[in-house]
Amino acid sequence: GSSGFCGAGPDAESSQGAPTKQQNMATPPRNGEADSTQRVLKFGLFVFFVLTRALHPILIDLSKDGGKILYAKNTPVVMNKILTVASMNVVALLVGGMKGVGMCWQPKCLTVFGMIGVIYALGDWLEMLSMAKLSGGVYQVLLQTKLLITALMLWWIKGSKQTSLQWHVLFSMFLSVSAFVLVDQGGDGGGASLPLAAMMCVVLKVAVSCYCAVLSEKYMKQFADMPIYAKISGLSTTWAIASLVLCATEKQVTQQGFFAHWDINTWYVTGSFVVKTVSTQILLQALDSVQKNIGEALALIVIYIWQVASAASAFELSVFLLAVLVVALVKTYLIAPKMGAQAPKAGGLAKKMRIVNLRPEGSQQMQRLGVNSMLCEVQGALPPSVFYGMLGGVHPVCGNTDPQGSGRCELMMLAHPPVGQGGARVTSSVEPYLPDRTLSVLGEVRKRQPGENITTETCMKDLEQARAKFFSSLSPADSPV
Repeated sequence: GSSGFCGAGPDAESSQGAPTKQQNMATPPRNGEADSTQRVLKFGLFVFFVLTRALHPILIDLSKDGGKILYAKNTPVVMNKILTVASMNVVALLVGGMKGVGMCWQPKCLTVFGMIGVIYALGDWLEMLSMAKLSGGVYQVLLQTKLLITALMLWWIKGSKQTSLQWHVLFSMFLSVSAFVLVDQGGDGGGASLPLAAMMCVVLKVAVSCYCAVLSEKYMKQFADMPIYAKISGLSTTWAIASLVLCATEKQVTQQGFFAHWDINTWYVTGSFVVKTVSTQILLQALDSVQKNIGEALALIVIYIWQVASAASAFELSVFLLAVLVVALVKTYLIAPKMGAQAPKAGGLAKKMRIVNLRPEGSQQMQRLGVNSMLCEVQGALPPSVFYGMLGGVHPVCGNTDPQGSGRCELMMLAHPPVGQGGARVTSSVEPYLPDRTLSVLGEVRKRQPGENITTETCMKDLEQARAKFFSSLSPADSPV
């Protein structure tokens, strides 16, 4: 997620919860080991996500009796959300005390993430309806359209475009994953035996899941100064309420009771839902929604390996080669150049970058310093330094790029008083007037120094240097001197 000009990165905040322990955004990694460690942690998170996604449909299959789910389909979802809310509040209490618990129930958290939770609840309900009639493998292959739909929604909602190479790789991945499952199912695709109602549930589930994933990624990163446990708790609270309402519509619940036909396997499904919820939101904050769906595609291969190892399916070379092809395509996508990955050269006029998100309130640490700032996310890559530029074509600004995300930064306006009397904030949380929602980088103020400690004085010095460089870049006719 994005971090503040002097604020913390998401890893520090989510793991420690206390703002005083957070890493300064303006401080880059001390050496190459920090970057390597971060890459290893993200790779480990991705692998864990793939394994949990593969385990989830396997556990649902195991909970069936004679190929059918006997328990009320939405009851594990309700219990999952209740347990998720409880566990996140326990984490908040251990990490931040009662103040941490209070952050889980703040109105902003419940309003923003609660809205997404309601939509997620609909997706879970559709998932259980479809899984009641479809096997885990068939369900997974129908979900692979998410690779393309999510990329389109990212373009529509966040303005994050894919390169031509990435589009071709995503489409090839969709075809190869579909071929993988068709060959694994015997080559006929099972079209005549697939229930139409169950397939419609999956299609709706895909649309809901893609929309929620993109929204979650957007707001997880936009509200990076909010601890991860608070965001997951707010998401799960309304998720639990909506799931309970949907559960109450099932005749089996009203006639036989909530826990009818529950056994140890049902509790395993519930636990799998909890792990799935938490790991998904952490991955969306650390990576993105397209990589989330790539992880779900790789889960198909894990399911196949489990079926072969458990003697549920025979090993076939054609299926194995398709699995290798899927892995190769995933690797190709991950190493493919990203759209706008090239940062602008220092000292030169950069191409205008479209603003994706702009938060008038700065990071928590900047607020504690009494420095007025704004958190900004753009479509493109910013220079890895302190820079000066123009916001909306009319506001001169000094910015600092987030080391954990080249498209995110924190801005201070050169024309406004940066510090109030006694460190108090002097501006309201109102977005400035912008004729167009763009950010242009005009040049570099300075490089970030390893281990530097940003203070109010450091911010003031950066502003002075940014003003001097900004005025020197003006033509004599435009100069105010």
